[in-house]
Parts: sequence; structure tokens; C-alpha cells
Amino acid sequence: MIESPLLIVAPPGAHASRLAAMLGQHSQSQDLPELSLFMAKTVGGLGEISALSDGTTTHGLRRAIAAVHFGSQQDAAIADAERWLARRSDWQGSMVLSEFVQRLAPKTLVSADTALGWRPDFLDRLLDELPDVRLLHLIEHPRRWCRETATALEGRLFVAPDYKDYAVAPPAVDPQLAWLRVHSNIADVGQWLPDAQYRLLNVEALLARPDATLAELCQWLGWSAAESEINAMQRPEFSAFAGLGPSSALYGADESFLADPGFVRRLRSTDSLQGALEWRPEVAGFAPEVLSLAERYRYR
Repeated sequence: MIESPLLIVAPPGAHASRLAAMLGQHSQSQDLPELSLFMAKTVGGLGEISALSDGTTTHGLRRAIAAVHFGSQQDAAIADAERWLARRSDWQGSMVLSEFVQRLAPKTLVSADTALGWRPDFLDRLLDELPDVRLLHLIEHPRRWCRETATALEGRLFVAPDYKDYAVAPPAVDPQLAWLRVHSNIADVGQWLPDAQYRLLNVEALLARPDATLAELCQWLGWSAAESEINAMQRPEFSAFAGLGPSSALYGADESFLADPGFVRRLRSTDSLQGALEWRPEVAGFAPEVLSLAERYRYR
């Protein structure tokens, strides 16, 4: 039996890559880097998007093809992967994902996707083409995610418009807008999916009680929750993609994960929804829409 793929959906920097690598250490699964296959209608369209940006959009996809189809992540295999994609420029993203699923069977394909939540049409395309795909929605307290994202954006010459508040002049960097957008889009889709296909997971639960949280995920996925499996899943650094790739495809995952792929058991300080925003001290607090969604997920 071939299992439906599992995509971990979240905004960038929300530990999706780390969790994918953790789940990929289970004997019944295989993790891949971010594939970003549903940002365009075809593989060729995705290549055009990558060429118009910084070129990193397809790094994970090329690393995955190189590893799965050509047995290596060296530059030569990356070049083979590029030719493989060029011959399939008219393929839909679902066709590439299904090809991976077939090659990895009977193991379940697990991959992070931090692009899906940005646009409703990305999610619609995914579910239209792969209606049985499983989504694990990873969410983190907005203050913590926004604070860490704002720090990561400091000093950058270019900051994507999705992270800016254009209601003020000049536009101000305010990650709460991105947090709201991504999680609202995913939640809008998740509410219509059956429990077996969609699950919400708070990052804080994973960090505070990893054994129990991973066991619950195994139960949801129908995997063994043996102690050896739970222990293995807490070693994401053993993933074949836990680190930078070759010069022709360096990334394919969250940069903080690539720099430090290990998982540390730790309790995080409690953040509050109340009070001024550290990245925009002139603002009294979160927007009402952000507060409403955060409270829905039991953040205080």
C-alpha cells in the first residue's frame, strides 16, 4: 500500500524543516527538502519563478531529485536533476510529487512546505491535483515567531512585501501580517479536511514534551510509536538533507535548520499576546485579527 504524502505547512522559520527531518528518521518514512512544487502550474513555470528571484526556489527540488533518482547530492547529480526537470517542464507539481511517492514506497514521503500558505491558489492547486495529501499545520506563538523573523530580516537590502505594513509611510517591516496571512490561508483549507488528513501542531508542544507529541503524531499517521522510533526522530541531524548542499544547490530548507540541524529538548519562555511589539515599539500591540486567530489556537 502506498501512503499519501505528508506536507508540513507553516511560514518560513517556524521549524517545519526540522520537524520534517525528525519525522523522516522514523523507519516508516523518508524526508525530502522543500520542493515548492505548487507555486506554479508546471515545472517549467516554477523554474521561471526561481530564475526571476534569487534562484534558490528550486534548490530543494534539485537536491531531492539528485538524491532519489541519481544517488548523490554532488554537483554532477544536481546537473542531472536539472536535465531531468527540463525534460518534464510541462509536468504538474503533483506529477513530480507522485513520482517521489512511488520511488520511496513503502515509506511515507515527508516534506516541509513554507510556500503553500502564502497564496490560497497554491493550496487549491495542491488539493485539486492531490486530494488525498495530508497536511500537518505547524503554528508558533505570534510574538516569538515575529520577533525571530524581524531579527532575521534586519539589515537585508531586500525584504519581501509580504512582511511590510504599507499603511504607514515609509512601509514598516511587521511580520505579524505574514503570520496572519499564512496561518489564515492554511486554516481556511484545514477546516474542510477530515481529521485523518489535517492536523494542527503547536511548536511549543513539540519543544516542551517531544516524546508525547511525537508519539501522538505517530498514532495519527498510523506509524509505530516504539521507544526506539521516538528516540530516532529526535535526531534530525541524521537526515541526508540536514546541512548545506553543493554549490549549485545550497539550500532547500530553513537556513536556521541547515546551520544547526539538531533538536534540543527545552522549555521556551512564555510569551504574551499583550503589550507593545518589540520590532515596532511605536505600535501598542497586535492587530485585532492576529489576536483573534492566536486566541483561537489557545495562545494568551
